[in-house]
Amino acid sequence: MFIRYIVPDKKPDGRTYEAGKPKQVIKQQAAKRSRCHRKKMKAEVDMKQAQKELASVEQELDVKKQFLDTMSKAPTPAEQRKALLALFAERGVNPIEELLQFTEDPDIKKADKIAIWKELASFTQPKLKSVDVQANVQGEMKILTVDYTKVIKDDIVNVTEDDYDEFLSDQDKHGDN
Repeated sequence: MFIRYIVPDKKPDGRTYEAGKPKQVIKQQAAKRSRCHRKKMKAEVDMKQAQKELASVEQELDVKKQFLDTMSKAPTPAEQRKALLALFAERGVNPIEELLQFTEDPDIKKADKIAIWKELASFTQPKLKSVDVQANVQGEMKILTVDYTKVIKDDIVNVTEDDYDEFLSDQDKHGDN
Protein backbone atom coordinates (compact mmCIF):
# COMPACT_ATOMS: atom_id res chain seq x y z
CA MET A 1 0.00 0.00 0.00
CA PHE A 2 1.30 3.16 -1.14
CA ILE A 3 0.36 6.42 0.27
CA ARG A 4 0.61 9.13 -2.11
CA TYR A 5 1.06 12.68 -1.03
CA ILE A 6 0.11 15.34 -3.39
CA VAL A 7 2.09 18.50 -3.16
CA PRO A 8 0.12 21.48 -4.22
CA ASP A 9 1.61 23.47 -7.13
CA LYS A 10 3.06 26.82 -6.28
CA LYS A 11 0.87 29.41 -7.62
CA PRO A 12 2.39 32.77 -8.35
CA ASP A 13 1.03 35.43 -6.11
CA GLY A 14 0.95 39.13 -6.78
CA ARG A 15 4.53 39.63 -5.52
CA THR A 16 6.30 37.44 -8.01
CA TYR A 17 7.21 37.52 -11.65
CA GLU A 18 7.26 34.55 -13.93
CA ALA A 19 10.74 33.63 -12.65
CA GLY A 20 9.28 33.21 -9.23
CA LYS A 21 11.23 36.02 -7.47
CA PRO A 22 9.39 38.67 -5.56
CA LYS A 23 9.40 42.14 -7.11
CA GLN A 24 11.17 43.60 -4.10
CA VAL A 25 14.10 41.20 -4.49
CA ILE A 26 14.40 42.00 -8.19
CA LYS A 27 14.45 45.75 -7.42
CA GLN A 28 17.12 45.26 -4.76
CA GLN A 29 19.26 43.20 -7.13
CA ALA A 30 18.90 45.81 -9.87
CA ALA A 31 19.88 48.59 -7.44
CA LYS A 32 22.90 46.58 -6.30
CA ARG A 33 23.96 45.97 -9.90
CA SER A 34 23.71 49.68 -10.72
CA ARG A 35 25.74 50.59 -7.57
CA CYS A 36 28.41 48.08 -8.50
CA HIS A 37 28.38 49.33 -12.08
CA ARG A 38 28.88 52.95 -10.90
CA LYS A 39 31.70 51.87 -8.56
CA LYS A 40 33.25 49.87 -11.38
CA MET A 41 33.07 52.83 -13.76
CA LYS A 42 34.60 55.18 -11.17
CA ALA A 43 37.36 52.66 -10.46
CA GLU A 44 38.05 52.36 -14.20
CA VAL A 45 38.29 56.15 -14.53
CA ASP A 46 40.62 56.30 -11.52
CA MET A 47 42.70 53.47 -12.99
CA LYS A 48 43.06 55.26 -16.34
CA GLN A 49 44.09 58.47 -14.58
CA ALA A 50 46.63 56.60 -12.45
CA GLN A 51 48.01 54.92 -15.57
CA LYS A 52 48.45 58.33 -17.25
CA GLU A 53 50.25 59.69 -14.17
CA LEU A 54 52.42 56.58 -14.05
CA ALA A 55 53.29 56.97 -17.73
CA SER A 56 54.32 60.61 -17.21
CA VAL A 57 56.43 59.72 -14.16
CA GLU A 58 58.07 56.86 -16.08
CA GLN A 59 58.81 59.25 -18.94
CA GLU A 60 60.42 61.74 -16.53
CA LEU A 61 62.48 58.93 -15.01
CA ASP A 62 63.60 57.85 -18.49
CA VAL A 63 64.69 61.41 -19.27
CA LYS A 64 66.60 61.63 -15.98
CA LYS A 65 68.20 58.24 -16.62
CA GLN A 66 69.27 59.29 -20.11
CA PHE A 67 70.71 62.52 -18.69
CA LEU A 68 72.65 60.64 -16.01
CA ASP A 69 73.92 58.14 -18.59
CA THR A 70 75.06 60.99 -20.82
CA MET A 71 76.76 62.72 -17.88
CA SER A 72 78.55 59.52 -16.87
CA LYS A 73 79.88 59.14 -20.42
CA ALA A 74 80.91 62.81 -20.69
CA PRO A 75 84.63 63.49 -20.54
CA THR A 76 86.04 65.08 -17.42
CA PRO A 77 87.65 68.53 -17.65
CA ALA A 78 91.08 66.89 -17.51
CA GLU A 79 90.17 64.63 -20.44
CA GLN A 80 88.79 67.61 -22.36
CA ARG A 81 92.01 69.53 -21.72
CA LYS A 82 94.12 66.59 -22.95
CA ALA A 83 92.01 66.30 -26.10
CA LEU A 84 92.35 70.03 -26.76
CA LEU A 85 96.11 69.95 -26.24
CA ALA A 86 96.34 66.95 -28.58
CA LEU A 87 94.37 68.88 -31.19
CA PHE A 88 96.71 71.88 -30.86
CA ALA A 89 99.76 69.61 -31.10
CA GLU A 90 98.32 67.82 -34.15
CA ARG A 91 97.81 71.12 -35.97
CA GLY A 92 101.02 72.66 -34.70
CA VAL A 93 99.20 75.55 -33.04
CA ASN A 94 100.24 77.30 -29.86
CA PRO A 95 97.36 79.53 -28.68
CA ILE A 96 99.64 81.65 -26.48
CA GLU A 97 101.88 82.48 -29.44
CA GLU A 98 98.84 83.28 -31.57
CA LEU A 99 97.55 85.71 -28.94
CA LEU A 100 100.98 87.33 -28.68
CA GLN A 101 100.99 87.88 -32.43
CA PHE A 102 97.67 89.73 -32.12
CA THR A 103 99.18 92.11 -29.56
CA GLU A 104 101.95 93.02 -32.02
CA ASP A 105 99.48 93.83 -34.83
CA PRO A 106 99.10 97.66 -35.19
CA ASP A 107 95.59 97.30 -36.69
CA ILE A 108 94.15 95.85 -33.46
CA LYS A 109 92.54 98.33 -31.07
CA LYS A 110 94.19 99.10 -27.78
CA ALA A 111 91.18 97.82 -25.78
CA ASP A 112 91.41 94.45 -27.55
CA LYS A 113 95.14 94.27 -26.85
CA ILE A 114 94.48 94.95 -23.16
CA ALA A 115 91.91 92.13 -23.10
CA ILE A 116 94.45 89.79 -24.69
CA TRP A 117 97.13 90.74 -22.18
CA LYS A 118 94.69 90.19 -19.32
CA GLU A 119 93.91 86.75 -20.66
CA LEU A 120 97.58 85.92 -21.02
CA ALA A 121 98.29 87.21 -17.52
CA SER A 122 95.75 84.74 -16.14
CA PHE A 123 98.11 81.93 -17.20
CA THR A 124 101.08 83.31 -15.29
CA GLN A 125 99.65 85.37 -12.42
CA PRO A 126 97.22 83.97 -9.87
CA LYS A 127 93.86 85.67 -9.65
CA LEU A 128 93.08 87.23 -6.30
CA LYS A 129 90.27 85.67 -4.38
CA SER A 130 88.21 87.13 -1.61
CA VAL A 131 89.16 85.95 1.85
CA ASP A 132 86.65 85.60 4.65
CA VAL A 133 88.19 87.05 7.79
CA GLN A 134 86.52 86.27 11.06
CA ALA A 135 87.80 87.96 14.18
CA ASN A 136 86.58 89.36 17.44
CA VAL A 137 87.36 93.06 17.54
CA GLN A 138 87.49 94.70 20.93
CA GLY A 139 88.05 98.31 21.68
CA GLU A 140 86.86 101.32 23.56
CA MET A 141 84.92 104.27 22.37
CA LYS A 142 84.54 107.52 24.24
CA ILE A 143 81.65 109.76 23.47
CA LEU A 144 81.87 113.31 24.69
CA THR A 145 78.97 115.66 24.54
CA VAL A 146 79.51 119.38 24.50
CA ASP A 147 76.88 121.94 25.19
CA TYR A 148 77.84 124.74 22.81
CA THR A 149 75.40 127.14 24.35
CA LYS A 150 77.83 127.53 27.27
CA VAL A 151 80.97 127.92 25.14
CA ILE A 152 82.32 131.42 24.68
CA LYS A 153 83.62 132.64 21.34
CA ASP A 154 87.13 133.09 22.79
CA ASP A 155 87.22 129.38 23.78
CA ILE A 156 86.48 128.33 20.20
CA VAL A 157 89.12 130.62 18.65
CA ASN A 158 91.92 129.56 21.04
CA VAL A 159 91.70 125.86 20.24
CA THR A 160 95.05 124.28 19.37
CA GLU A 161 95.89 121.04 17.60
CA ASP A 162 96.77 119.41 20.91
CA ASP A 163 93.10 119.41 21.81
CA TYR A 164 92.45 116.93 19.01
CA ASP A 165 95.13 114.36 19.90
CA GLU A 166 92.50 111.74 20.55
CA PHE A 167 91.69 111.68 16.83
CA LEU A 168 95.30 111.23 15.70
CA SER A 169 96.89 107.85 15.07
CA ASP A 170 99.97 106.77 17.04
CA GLN A 171 102.09 107.31 13.96
CA ASP A 172 100.88 110.93 13.55
CA LYS A 173 101.35 111.66 17.27
CA HIS A 174 105.01 110.63 17.21
CA GLY A 175 105.76 112.36 13.92
CA ASP A 176 106.78 109.20 11.99
CA ASN A 177 106.16 110.12 8.38
